[in-house]
Amino acid sequence: MKISSRVSCLLAVTLFALVKPVVSNATELKDLKYTDARSLQITGMAYDTPLAEYSRLPEQLRGEFRESLLSLGVNSAGIAVRFRSDSPVIAASWRVRNNFSMNHMPDTGIRGLDLYTLDGDKWKYIGTAKPVAKESMSAFIRNGDSVMREYIAYLPLYDGVESLEIGVEPDAFLGKPINPALIFSTERKPVIFYGTSITQGGCASRPGMAYPAILGRMLNRETINLGFSGNARMDKAIAKAINMVDFHTLVLDCLPNMNAQMVRDSAEYFIRTILSANPGKNFIMVENPRFPHLFIDSKNAAEIKEENEVWRSLYEKFRKEGYRNIKYVRGEGLIGDDNEATVDGVHLTDLGFQRFSESLVKFLRD
Repeated sequence: MKISSRVSCLLAVTLFALVKPVVSNATELKDLKYTDARSLQITGMAYDTPLAEYSRLPEQLRGEFRESLLSLGVNSAGIAVRFRSDSPVIAASWRVRNNFSMNHMPDTGIRGLDLYTLDGDKWKYIGTAKPVAKESMSAFIRNGDSVMREYIAYLPLYDGVESLEIGVEPDAFLGKPINPALIFSTERKPVIFYGTSITQGGCASRPGMAYPAILGRMLNRETINLGFSGNARMDKAIAKAINMVDFHTLVLDCLPNMNAQMVRDSAEYFIRTILSANPGKNFIMVENPRFPHLFIDSKNAAEIKEENEVWRSLYEKFRKEGYRNIKYVRGEGLIGDDNEATVDGVHLTDLGFQRFSESLVKFLRD
């Protein structure tokens, strides 16, 4: 028995040694050369004067937002830093506002960062910087090649970022990107996603798996995440904020935070306010997904059916008025039909976000 245990321990150590990655010359993350992310290329931020660093709402309208929106607005969901580097080691050093945690979402999604690199015209995941406290220092990759590559690092979904630095080998290059992918331009304007906790990214395992980020990579277009957990109620102030952005498409994914009467009371004014200020721009109205419990919860199913019908009738009204720039996405099949796409019956897993993105992308193609 003792011999068997010893053999098992030796085998475990041997296997660990075999899979442990070789670390480059900069063995300590603190010895890397760190650069303030603000000197690189920030993407996914809609406003020149936001509420705070790496936040999502305009300071100009601070007095018009509900307190819950102000709090959620400083979450950094959808914000990212684009850069290029030839460093074999890439790390992040960052400080979050709240050191927030939840019982149904990984810390890597709430307050971590993840890194993608551009390979041809496709973005590929590289690694995740894992949070350990309010201040963290973590590597995305420790043993990459020394080829110049373009990168994007997505910021936390459910916490705010007070400071962020990107670290590379002391003798490596780190600078702004050359490729315009996922960066605003007048020829390639962003897609805005306005919606709920699902839009914000609950409950992705890491920031790059929130559906606005997935769709951004699919389209190679900047995306603006205006998802506000529990608070997508079509506020007039949010309509004003959206009208401050020169966007390509607005995706409205608000229904899980509303009910049929709220849609009757608020939706037409909200959408008309934005339509009138943005003639010819694209709008997409998304129904409630078919949540798993609905096949045995007839009461909730009836309420959601009524809400979807009110939403659909508003879409048809706009179409009859001549608004051909509005598209409608039905909820059936958005996240599959096997009831395996959520973490708690409502919030999506990475599988759910991937399915949601694949369902939406055809409505977003030019």
